[in-house]
Amino acid sequence: MAKKPVERPEQERSAQEQRAVVVSSGGAAAQNTLRNIRLIIGREYKNRVTQRSFLITSMILLVIVFLAAFVPTIVQLIAARTTSQTHVVVVDDAGSIAGLNEATLTAYINSELNGTNTGSHAPYAITSQPQARLRSLQNQIKNGELDILLVLARATNQNLGFTYYTNASSTSDSNLPKIQALAQQFNFLDVAHRLGLTPSQTRSLFTAPGFTVVNTGQSSRPVSEIVAGYTLAFAGAILVYISVAIYASIVATGVAEEKSSRIMEILVNAATPLQLLAGKIVGIGAACLTQMACLVVVGIGTRLLQTPLQAALFGANAGGFIQYLTGVSIPFYLLFLVYFTLGFFLYATLYAGLGALVKRQDEVQSAVQVPSMLIVAAWLLTYLAVYLPDATWTKVLSYIPFFTPTMMLARFALGIVAWWEIVLTIALMLAAILACTWFAARLYRLGVLMYGQRPGLGRLLKLVRMN
Repeated sequence: MAKKPVERPEQERSAQEQRAVVVSSGGAAAQNTLRNIRLIIGREYKNRVTQRSFLITSMILLVIVFLAAFVPTIVQLIAARTTSQTHVVVVDDAGSIAGLNEATLTAYINSELNGTNTGSHAPYAITSQPQARLRSLQNQIKNGELDILLVLARATNQNLGFTYYTNASSTSDSNLPKIQALAQQFNFLDVAHRLGLTPSQTRSLFTAPGFTVVNTGQSSRPVSEIVAGYTLAFAGAILVYISVAIYASIVATGVAEEKSSRIMEILVNAATPLQLLAGKIVGIGAACLTQMACLVVVGIGTRLLQTPLQAALFGANAGGFIQYLTGVSIPFYLLFLVYFTLGFFLYATLYAGLGALVKRQDEVQSAVQVPSMLIVAAWLLTYLAVYLPDATWTKVLSYIPFFTPTMMLARFALGIVAWWEIVLTIALMLAAILACTWFAARLYRLGVLMYGQRPGLGRLLKLVRMN
């Protein structure tokens, strides 16, 4: 009876590991590095952009970005439509007031209550009616057909008197303080006119004194700017987290798929593992960058449309949140594209190297747990950093390459990033990408032909140092 051969798994695994190291050296493939990388990039790029799922996803994202840009305008338009004008009728039974006749009096009231707003955008619709219609107008107030009736009369001592008719409760009537201020102003002008003051002398009495505000506490930015900053900060953080996590996972899954189907054994005969790694990452990265660039172009284009659209719809009421969001979001989109690209290459190199160590696609998620936790941590920490953008720990984390994309975008959206910080963080990320590429290339070479059990962390680090 023939003796059963003795299994030596440790020796076989060591032989496989040594074989993986040997494959990475020299050969004809190493002499055509640029050509091989270019061919692999073209192959990966074409495979990704021609997939039906990629095209459908891109179209859906473009539609979402296009519609999302109009959401603030639509909300403001709905709010404007639901807010009806307050109808005010003025009955002048006092004669000339401060030298103003009936027409100029109505125009003066309109300018004081509506400011620069005109037409349907004005909060008040003001008309003038003769004293003969007073009883009919009072009935309209009682029936709710009219909002405000203001009657101006003059007493025997020539002082003005005002009667304010409304159906609204005195405790909840937001128009009453404005009408009271207007009545006080009219009385002042009329008294000044009766005392013989010229119009220029009367206007000088309304000259505002010098008034300087020194804010030593929190930011004095308008609320609309603060809300827009928070909106961009949260949106940027979640977009970077989702896009980088998805695209980096595609790289790792693609490497594991080629290895499980033994295609990698054929590819290493024509290209070195380092060429395969670089070509795959850049090819998939170019496809992802194409998708993101389209989203950025559409986003900037739709943002630029908001200013003329707001002016056409709201006139003098345009601006505020939309104006600030448009001004900040365009450079924000461009910076997002830069940090997304750097973040993708940083994580994709690690995902590709770790993905080459597994023998089946279903093992990819367990192999990339460490970089996956870094992405999740960067996303979650950004939500805390938004509320403490000036904290020391926030600034320190924004300089760490694995947290830079989300942290810097959040700080930039809140308007507290200096230009040199952007340059510094980009330089740090480029250095980190080179370091991770060096490490991932050695992992990739080890895992290319390693189809046995995945080595532990200690053995892996030892082999990386040997390679």
